[in-house]
Amino acid sequence: MAKLSEADLKREIKNSSFRKFYFLYGEEKMLVSSYTRKLIEKICGKNPSDFNFHKFTENSPIDKIIPALDIIPFSSEYNCVYVEDFGLEKLSDSDMKTFLKAVDGIPDGTILIISMKTLSPSGKKPAVWKKLIEKADKCGVCVEFGLKTVPELRKILISRAEKNGFTLSPENAARITEYAGTDLNTLKNELDKLCAFAGSGTITAEQIEMTITKNLSARVFDLTDAITSGDINAAFNRLGLLFYQREEPVIILAEIANTYVDMYRVRMAVESGMRAEEVAKNFDYKRKEFRLKKAERSSSRLTTDTISRCLEYIAQTNSIMNSSGVNKRSLLEQLVMKLITAGGYRVK
Repeated sequence: MAKLSEADLKREIKNSSFRKFYFLYGEEKMLVSSYTRKLIEKICGKNPSDFNFHKFTENSPIDKIIPALDIIPFSSEYNCVYVEDFGLEKLSDSDMKTFLKAVDGIPDGTILIISMKTLSPSGKKPAVWKKLIEKADKCGVCVEFGLKTVPELRKILISRAEKNGFTLSPENAARITEYAGTDLNTLKNELDKLCAFAGSGTITAEQIEMTITKNLSARVFDLTDAITSGDINAAFNRLGLLFYQREEPVIILAEIANTYVDMYRVRMAVESGMRAEEVAKNFDYKRKEFRLKKAERSSSRLTTDTISRCLEYIAQTNSIMNSSGVNKRSLLEQLVMKLITAGGYRVK
């Protein structure tokens, strides 16, 4: 299959060694958008002419798209036909056959770009996606932008900081991903905000604490970290902040449950002679491996029996919370107190 890696596509764009057909898709939508823009700008310039650049969308009928492939470029080397979020799954079998036949006959001087900037296949790549990918094998290329791993995201943050004139340590890059999550677009925006705040020089942990917007998982971990430390004031302050930020009690409870499940899994792994990181092999921790390190630290303060008892309290609270007419905020407050005092925690 004619699949290009991100690095190969980057090289082709730089060298202007274009193919007749590009199919760009994948889970990392920011990269799909970014490379689509770079490709179009390299082919047509930053302000493409309507004579040589023809844009279509999800709802554009193929009887409008196909004729554009045969347009002769005017005072330009290429005729670029760009289809954004092509509605593949809406096409009839007849329309799909017609379109694929047209792709076979793309004339010299025309470049077709299909970019799935927001769309993804429903279920496991439906047949129409597979057909288009197979067509790229014959007369073009497809580039799938998969999700970046956490180490890759940290390298991207460090590199972007350097381009902006800042030094960002691996430890602080890790801190940003733990706080802001692993969505590449969110990380880009958070780093840009951080650089604007820092002004110049080395980005510090203190600056990150002051500027990075923590996602819900990170904020709830701060809550459970205070709970496992037996710090009642910090725990209720953080719970109160979550209420102030209008987070739904059901969602907060689910995140608390996730954290304690992480701790239990890590504890079982350690007691079986495994390393905490090995839990990721058996459960879905893709791009969330850092949770295991946090869980290992938090669980070290608790006995196995205490973690089990806390999970029982969480399950009981969840059952009651699902009943109608209960005060969900009060239930969470009671749960936090139970978790703090479970197993003889020392209340500070």
